[in-house]
Amino acid sequence: MEHRYQQVDSLLQEANQTLEGSDSPYLDCQLILAFTLGQTREWLIANNDKEVCDKQANEFRNLILRRKRKEPVAYILGHKEFWNSRLAVTKDTLVPRPETELLIETVLNNFDDTPRLVVDLGTGSGAIAIALASERPNWQIVGIDISQDALKVAKDNGNGFPKLSWMQGFWGNALGDNCIDLLVCNPPYIAENDPYLDHLGCEPLTALVSDDNGLADLYLVILEASHLLKPGGHLLLEHGHDQQRQVCSRLEDSSFETTPLADLQGNPRAVLARKEIAA
Repeated sequence: MEHRYQQVDSLLQEANQTLEGSDSPYLDCQLILAFTLGQTREWLIANNDKEVCDKQANEFRNLILRRKRKEPVAYILGHKEFWNSRLAVTKDTLVPRPETELLIETVLNNFDDTPRLVVDLGTGSGAIAIALASERPNWQIVGIDISQDALKVAKDNGNGFPKLSWMQGFWGNALGDNCIDLLVCNPPYIAENDPYLDHLGCEPLTALVSDDNGLADLYLVILEASHLLKPGGHLLLEHGHDQQRQVCSRLEDSSFETTPLADLQGNPRAVLARKEIAA
């Protein structure tokens, strides 16, 4: 049987046309072809005249069709880079976003390696908890999620950090009052009628969508933090670009001092809040 071959560059151009209209079609094509060939994106750039056999070319085309149906590249590859780690991701977890690295930067800029108890609520793939564990080895860090399937992914990702542990539960229900030094959370905050959800159809909606125009889980986490945190403890909460005013207002009404934060694009993205110490 005769085997036919197609050059790397030709395959990429063909796939780029298939994905025309997506946010980053050529980059997606490069990442997926590199994955198919067991190579790196840099190898593709340096070897764009190399020939690819029919079998691998067809595997690549099938993966491109998955991307055309708006499946995230991270699900197709099975992993996503976040902070200093490559994390496994599945359809049971959200794909970690670059903007969430603002939470890691904020924590590192405000808290040294003094031992403390830190909780990542709604840990998903474990991205936040693992990033903090890698940077603050003296901290006791607990990742909590209601999904047992998500926790399995997080546990596999977090091997090798002796002070990192995992717990199944609904937000902080399994924790005691006044025991946490720092609570970090990236909760669901997208309104159920937000058109942006059309781009996120493959990710778990329970980790994306919240009632009350996306504010319900943000408010619930604030309520939980008010009794879980030690006096003087901190809550770091990611939110949507148009929610910072409401989040700060609810925090201040709940006896927190607030510091609003913006991402690299200047969009309101998070709030660092300190629980007041009773007089």
